[in-house]
Amino acid sequence: MRLFVVGMICALLDFMAFVVLIRVGIDPMKAHVLSFVCGVLLYFVCIATGILARIDPAVDSNSSSQQLAIFLFLRLLTLSLRGGIFVVAMTTLNLPVVLSGASVVLASAAIGLLGDTLFLWPTISIERRKLFAAVGLIIYLLSLRLVFLGFANLLPEEAYYWNYAQHLDIGYLDHPPMVAWLIWLGTTLFGDNEFGVRVGAYICWLLTAGFSFYLARNLFDKATAIACALLVAVLPFYFSTGFLMMPDAPLAAAWVATLYFLERALLGEKRLAWFGAGLSFGIGLLSKYTILLLGPAALLFVLIDPRSRRWLGRREPYLAAAISALLFSPVVYWNATHQWMSFAFQGSRRVGEAFQFTLPSLIVSAAVLLTPTGLIAAAASLKENVSALRSRPGATRALFVLLFTLIPLSVFVLFSLFHENKPNWTGPLWLAVLPFIASVLARAAGEERWLGRRLRRAWIPTIGITTAVYAVLFHYVVLGLPGVGYIHNIRTLPVAWSEFGEAVGAIEATVAKENAAPVVLIGTDNYFLASEMAFYARQAQRIRDNSIGLSAIGGSSLMYDVWHPAKTVRGSTAVLVSLKRNELEQDDIPRYFSRLTDIQEQVVRKNGVVVGSFYYRVGYNLGGCENAGMQCVSSSGG
Repeated sequence: MRLFVVGMICALLDFMAFVVLIRVGIDPMKAHVLSFVCGVLLYFVCIATGILARIDPAVDSNSSSQQLAIFLFLRLLTLSLRGGIFVVAMTTLNLPVVLSGASVVLASAAIGLLGDTLFLWPTISIERRKLFAAVGLIIYLLSLRLVFLGFANLLPEEAYYWNYAQHLDIGYLDHPPMVAWLIWLGTTLFGDNEFGVRVGAYICWLLTAGFSFYLARNLFDKATAIACALLVAVLPFYFSTGFLMMPDAPLAAAWVATLYFLERALLGEKRLAWFGAGLSFGIGLLSKYTILLLGPAALLFVLIDPRSRRWLGRREPYLAAAISALLFSPVVYWNATHQWMSFAFQGSRRVGEAFQFTLPSLIVSAAVLLTPTGLIAAAASLKENVSALRSRPGATRALFVLLFTLIPLSVFVLFSLFHENKPNWTGPLWLAVLPFIASVLARAAGEERWLGRRLRRAWIPTIGITTAVYAVLFHYVVLGLPGVGYIHNIRTLPVAWSEFGEAVGAIEATVAKENAAPVVLIGTDNYFLASEMAFYARQAQRIRDNSIGLSAIGGSSLMYDVWHPAKTVRGSTAVLVSLKRNELEQDDIPRYFSRLTDIQEQVVRKNGVVVGSFYYRVGYNLGGCENAGMQCVSSSGG
């Protein structure tokens, strides 16, 4: 009761401070942070003065420093989620400012009361507290992503895949079509906005977590399954696949689903599981080609494991392969009718790249995807399973995790010895070893060896730090933080792409009024600017398709070369846009236009504060100078 009363008094102070700050003209997004701090300070005073103290020291073994760390951690998480709820109330629900403030104050008070009851002054055992902490963090991170899903600007890659959905097809140059289909479905159901683009990734994460849970439960027990779901929620790669709409989102879901059904077929000897494996593998092929690496791993397992060899004489594995091939056949057809460009792009082109030794960067990227603790835990789990192969009990399970982790990993390691690797490539392959990492977390204290005990202790700060980073990052990107500005570079963080698009759209509208020729937008990088302009420079009443990439001026912009061949935009007026001035000063640009204006700089502001700038110049009669043999002039008076 004392905890409840103090919490309500702090909430009242929070709300009163919010109202006062609004009345004196403070921005609502900053006011909610400052008022929250006022409530937290009063709460902390109650702790320091002994008004609130430990309820049961026999149950709560935390030291004062640990209690303070828990207190600050819970307040940080509450602040970020509160910010997301606030922006939803203000923009999506269109509630008045004061009512929005009241709603988030009550929500944060309820969240704080629940967290404090369970973790700050607990009256339950340590084991139950761990269970509540794991489930609570999973729910928290789900809620955090959901409330911010539609408010963070799209990354350039996401905007590029949105363009996929505007040119819906059964194949594309650099990836299979699943990401486009999911974006098309999301934007059809929820609108052509950030939430519609990303909701497919959110659902894919739910599938990834669900199949990971059941895979870990089959291999170990329910406690390990919960720990595995927590790892999927917290580790950076899997957290990002639940927010960013990339091909990795459906790939991760299909990858772990394939592992789950293969485990049921090979270890559980369930005949019908083969059909689930075939379906999941086929969906994975529609998401990203790298899931092909599970094929050799499955074949090797069948050949090595004596019990599994009988499947070579059964029809189920072959029917599963036929299902996968049938699902993948549209992509094969698209490649056959497009000079096999996608297979060449992901195959022979990469193999033919110049020599680069990138193994160190592969290791570093794996440490980023899993955190250093996760990478060390993965290596320790693989070593433990190598030892388990020598003992009969558990040998089959050990063989399963080793093959389905090391076969894909060996391919990427071998490739990194000679070529450039991408940081996200190894992300899905660790799904096979996650249940074994989770088993160390779920073991009772004292059951593991020295390294296991160290890893168990390391996981607590690792999970806490990563969760806190996500919370702060979301709040900073979407709402900002009082007294903390943004780096003056639009490309650094996805905080001002919408403002960038509005500025480009205004320039385009001015040019269009002065010219009868159609206006196109050309970003001078590979595809980032073209994609962001296509999404954010659109007029509200209609969708345009005039961000065309570099092909019109002799460059290449992946799928833009297919969507907008140079001959289709000849004679247009072009607004060339770049984040670097020197890219607009290239000597070969003038030959594509009859006339070019001088380079102009445009400042981009967010909430009245400068966050960066870009450069632009206007080119007239695109392709006319080059084709008619005219003398090109690169000045405004030419």
